Amino acid sequence: MKIFAALLLMLLIAPVFPQTSRLSYTASEGTWISVDVSPDGETLVFDLLGHLYQMPYEGGAAKRLTSGRSWNMFPRFSPDGGKILYTSDDEVSNDLWTMNAAGGGNVNVSKMKRPVFQGTWSPDGRHIYGTSLNMQVRFPAYQFNFFGTRKEMLPAGGRTPVNHFNEHPSNGLIYYVHHDESLPSSGPRVKTYDRNTGEVKVYIERPGGAGSIRLSPDGKHLAYVHRDDTKTVLVLHELATKKEKVLTEALDYGRFESRGFYGVYPNIAWHPSGNEVVLSYGGKIHAIDVRTKADRDIPFTAPVEREIDKTIRFKVSIPEGETMTRSHRWGQRVGNSVLYEALGDIYLRTGNETTNLTRSGSHETNPVYHAGTGKIYFANWDDRSRGSIARMDADGGNVATLVSSPTQYGSIAVSEDGRQMAFLRGAGSMMRGEKLEDQTDFELILLAQDGSTRKLADVAWSGNRYAKRPPSVKFSPGGSHVFYSVYEDDKLEIRRVNTEGLDGKTLFVFPNATRAVISPDHRWIAFREYHRTYVSPYEYLGKPAEISAADGKGFTKRVDKDQDGDFTEWSADGSTLEWTRGAFFFEKKLSDVLAGNAQLAKTSLSMPFEVATPATTIALKNVRVITMNAGREVLESATILVENDKIKAVGRNIQIPSNAKVFDLKGRTVMPGMFDAHGHYGSPISALNVIEQNLYGLKANLAYGVTTMYDVYGTTQKDFWVSDMLRAGKIEGPRIFSVGDPMFVTKYRTKMHRQIDSLEDALEHVKFNKDHGATVVKDYSNHERDSRKYLAQAARQLGVNIITESFGNPQMNQTQIIDGFTGIEHSMGLEPFYEDVVRLFKASEIGMTPTLVVVYNGPSGQGYFDFTERYWEDEKLLNFFRKDYLLRFRRSEKLWEDDYYWARMAKAMKKLYDEGVLLQMGAHGQMMGLGAHWEMELFTMGGFTPLEAIEIATINGFKHHGLDHILGSVEPGKYADLVVMTKNPAENIRNSRSIEYVLKNGVVYSGGDASRVYPEPKKAEKIYFIEDREVAQ
Repeated sequence: MKIFAALLLMLLIAPVFPQTSRLSYTASEGTWISVDVSPDGETLVFDLLGHLYQMPYEGGAAKRLTSGRSWNMFPRFSPDGGKILYTSDDEVSNDLWTMNAAGGGNVNVSKMKRPVFQGTWSPDGRHIYGTSLNMQVRFPAYQFNFFGTRKEMLPAGGRTPVNHFNEHPSNGLIYYVHHDESLPSSGPRVKTYDRNTGEVKVYIERPGGAGSIRLSPDGKHLAYVHRDDTKTVLVLHELATKKEKVLTEALDYGRFESRGFYGVYPNIAWHPSGNEVVLSYGGKIHAIDVRTKADRDIPFTAPVEREIDKTIRFKVSIPEGETMTRSHRWGQRVGNSVLYEALGDIYLRTGNETTNLTRSGSHETNPVYHAGTGKIYFANWDDRSRGSIARMDADGGNVATLVSSPTQYGSIAVSEDGRQMAFLRGAGSMMRGEKLEDQTDFELILLAQDGSTRKLADVAWSGNRYAKRPPSVKFSPGGSHVFYSVYEDDKLEIRRVNTEGLDGKTLFVFPNATRAVISPDHRWIAFREYHRTYVSPYEYLGKPAEISAADGKGFTKRVDKDQDGDFTEWSADGSTLEWTRGAFFFEKKLSDVLAGNAQLAKTSLSMPFEVATPATTIALKNVRVITMNAGREVLESATILVENDKIKAVGRNIQIPSNAKVFDLKGRTVMPGMFDAHGHYGSPISALNVIEQNLYGLKANLAYGVTTMYDVYGTTQKDFWVSDMLRAGKIEGPRIFSVGDPMFVTKYRTKMHRQIDSLEDALEHVKFNKDHGATVVKDYSNHERDSRKYLAQAARQLGVNIITESFGNPQMNQTQIIDGFTGIEHSMGLEPFYEDVVRLFKASEIGMTPTLVVVYNGPSGQGYFDFTERYWEDEKLLNFFRKDYLLRFRRSEKLWEDDYYWARMAKAMKKLYDEGVLLQMGAHGQMMGLGAHWEMELFTMGGFTPLEAIEIATINGFKHHGLDHILGSVEPGKYADLVVMTKNPAENIRNSRSIEYVLKNGVVYSGGDASRVYPEPKKAEKIYFIEDREVAQ
């Protein structure tokens, strides 16, 4: 049996090798080309699409120096011309490599675990300088020698890149660029590092900044790239006099507003004569005479060869009829049963039987069973009456409210004798419009048997969305003290206070954890850190003890490497750990954890429910239909027949059944329901994991015609629960998909790191998200090529798609295209694209969701609407947002038309679109619902037609996420997701806002406030925090 299990594990972690294709052509232009010239002036080396090339200085046929799948860039000749220094990800991540000038002899010089890039030589050739990227996404700089050691030159500071180190041949200074200031008032600055004293000084600071610097061979001049208003120019600076002159204004736009790791412009070079500066723009290589400003083209032809993995794109299904719950929270063993919450109610699972104990309209959370009293205690949330804590019998009878007030409750604990209860209560009232998710201040309350309450302590919780696991509250064995978790400087602490509110003390500190729970016998602590659960002994010696598995502090033992999860608790006797993960409840004996045994008990909590489906027939008559079918037909005076949740027929001569509800919509236009492929439907989950009944982000998006959303920055504990509730018809809004928690391999955002150093690690993390319901995982801020490839392999192996946050890092993004990623989220912060990048995109099937409302490297598209629209007077928006929130935009910054960077980016996207690259609409949660219409309008600013923008907002998103077989067009057999408009958006994309009705799954909603029109008409309920604000005023 052990041999079989071992073989099964080997099969699971064995890589699945994808199909590949080849991109092969001869290039004569390229994007973001860095150049260098040999010391003898005879040879030019450059990079193009991740490979290095060499050719005569005057141009001609280039020889490729590198090959294979690695991404190679930023070549620099050594001072003697015998070597080329370059950046390559050939091993694990970017490192600084050298090769012989003629090719071959490749050696990894830096050999760091973390990425190192943009290497330069010391004048004597004995050292190289480079920038690193640490786990916190900060940028220390090093001097490397060729004996395998390094010295730190600049410590890691903020998230402001340093690069382009140029050591002067005689004055003892190293000139470099620090991108620590912003346009237009400043920009990247040139600084100097004194090799003798270590002193750093600012050398050049000016509006528009200075980047991509290069010292002349004689050390008398510095050439740099500068943003002059809307132009990017090449400047010649004389060190002795500080005199400057512009050599050319023809440069590409550059990346001055992206804080790009690799610099604001490709590397430039000098001819050793000092007479010419060589650089790239317009897709070509140019030499600029520094004396006459004469500009000559250096032509090239370069043989491009690239192997590209088949794009990962799996088909996704949507359940119909009877389906099963996926999200289950707060599991606890109760005799032969398991107590838990799902679909907003509290359930008891006994064998294969499930009993709903509450069946209320409110949302119950945090059920706790007490064996001594035989009672179940739980928290309640209702959008109208707000929060409470109640008690009921173990069979659900005799429900009694114990405490209530207009705030949220949770983290319930009952003393051993059953005479006291402790819990957390949101501090103050929520009646002034505060959202559940925004509440981070709580009070630890003691409820005595006589019903009296006493505040024991203030409890601060983190605003970090991934720190929002429910706080732990526990009584001491005798009931004299209460132990609780709290955040201090974003570190989780366990504190103790007695039942009089005195004797407060901090016992344990968990710098990286999101949850920590003391065992009932106070011998052990279970804690969750970086998406993994551990146990550590309870060992307190008079001062706070720090515990972290990742940092090696204290004894820690992993609970289970294959099936660990959230809502970790202890059994009543402290012998067993309990937790939930997706559809299952797990139990593992502490003795097995400590022994490293794999044995654990697994109980399915998943239960069947019917997907909400109307039993109706609807006819939309006399409408113009923008079908988005394969032929992109637009039908005039047509009828759409809807039966239950599907489109039954579309056309001009449709027989309407006598039982149909007919909507005569003459003069209206219908298009498919929109898909926000980069959506965020609201704030993350609340600290106590309470979720409201009427989610404003869902209702707003539905009213604006968004019928499907993919949250690509998700929350595992909330999103799949919400999705289940939507499927069951317990709440209303667009159907929701989610990536769950993103795959943060760096520690870019506190608490969110996931260790992925192997395929086994990647499979663990991808499987965790998939087990909760994710059909896509998101790679985020992962700057190690190997780690990204492991994630792609794991996604391919487990049958889920994989997208990436572009992070404004186009070089990284292009490797992700090669490695088979499904899609790129946000623009890469790079434009224009030339033939090489366009061909790479076209050679794959990757999707691009540029989110023009939020772009890298320039003002975002939302800015245009902020100063042209009066949101606070928009009656439709005021159904979903508080007026005081919308008034924040009243004095937004006005932008001049030539500052519309989103239009430049949209124009670059049009180049991809015209070559067949898949583009999707992503509104990024900017002004819920309305943002989708902004995004379409922004596409048209870049040259897209209204119908092309609608295609991007509908069928393309569904195709991208493997859903186009059932959604995205108005065709028989597809779900009846439709938007009915009083004006024609094909004539003017702004007409897309004239929404009269929205159909989702065949149910008709009002385009004004998302109230239900048919069947079972129902008025829209006020969003709780809007109603609160109005009452308070």
